[in-house]
Amino acid sequence: MPPSVLVVGGGIIGCATAHALAKGGCRVTVLERDTPGGEASGAAAGLLAPLGESREPGPFQRLAVESWRLYPQVVAELGAATGMDVEHMTAGTLYPLFGHAEVEAARDRTTWPVAQEFGVALLEGAAVREREPALDAGIEAALLVAGDHWVNNERLVAAYAQAAAACGVVIRSGIEVSEILVEGSRARGVVAGGARIGADAVLLAAGAWSGHFSLPRGPGVPGDALPVGPVRGQILSVSNSPPLLGHAVHGRSVYLAPRPSGECLVGATVEHVGFVREVTDEALEHLIDEAVALVPAIGERSLLRSWCGFRPWAPDGLPILGPWPGVEGLFVATAHFRNGILLAPITAALVSECVLTGRVPALLLPFLPDRFISASA
Repeated sequence: MPPSVLVVGGGIIGCATAHALAKGGCRVTVLERDTPGGEASGAAAGLLAPLGESREPGPFQRLAVESWRLYPQVVAELGAATGMDVEHMTAGTLYPLFGHAEVEAARDRTTWPVAQEFGVALLEGAAVREREPALDAGIEAALLVAGDHWVNNERLVAAYAQAAAACGVVIRSGIEVSEILVEGSRARGVVAGGARIGADAVLLAAGAWSGHFSLPRGPGVPGDALPVGPVRGQILSVSNSPPLLGHAVHGRSVYLAPRPSGECLVGATVEHVGFVREVTDEALEHLIDEAVALVPAIGERSLLRSWCGFRPWAPDGLPILGPWPGVEGLFVATAHFRNGILLAPITAALVSECVLTGRVPALLLPFLPDRFISASA
């Protein structure tokens, strides 16, 4: 009989990995405390910008670039399976530059090995205004990354969930997992809704709530909680009708992301305030002020909506991916922080490979959960 896997968490990471596991032959059940995609996955902006999130080459950038490369294939597969349009676009991002040091750093980035693949170019003087007339007149230089994708993240997580269900994944909403069961040195399932649910393997993909679980490291070894917690992000949208921007614009502390729906998203704050679900006047004012400094006409557009979400964050800012040390059949995929949408395809591919084969792909080695266990020991 095919192995059974319980996925704890129905955000984009849980749904994408469940989809990959089901295609690999597993019997998969996703357990979600609320509704699939109802937390960070649905609260994001959908910008797929690996070079913007990773200022220097390294393991994280390699992981992000590989996931970016998968997106056209993923979008086509999800569309064929579900008929959903996830509004995938490749319209690029402009990064306004301020001062000589930023311009020179950007010039260096145009020489990176991936620069040609991503269409990286330094724009100066009139070329900035020609590319994006709405930018503030005081912005005299910008880095263009023409290959950045955008996607409607809410539709994307819904498409992943539908595609997973079409492959036989059972998605149970409104059921909260209270304990991960480990007997001897093997995961045996979970306790959810007061009942035991058995399985051959368990994947913890509970986003900002992943730190709530005690994970044993073998017989007689005390459990550890992952050092994962919430970082609140507040975001708003304004009218983008008629269209104001043709590119996403990413400043020092705010981004603007136009969408085909006729709105432009403006985000996002980074707040270590715990699970306080609140949209504040101060945060919205800050976002609008920063957006207007980049694109003055934003101040003339109507505010459409505002919301917040809890990004899962680890102390080193990197995702936690792979097998849990000392326990067979227990795996982790969490702490993607601001990059859950971007990293969903590669996370699904690599973590499902771990579950299906027992091998850890080389690309995952810098992100294994034992980096925190070793530190605490």
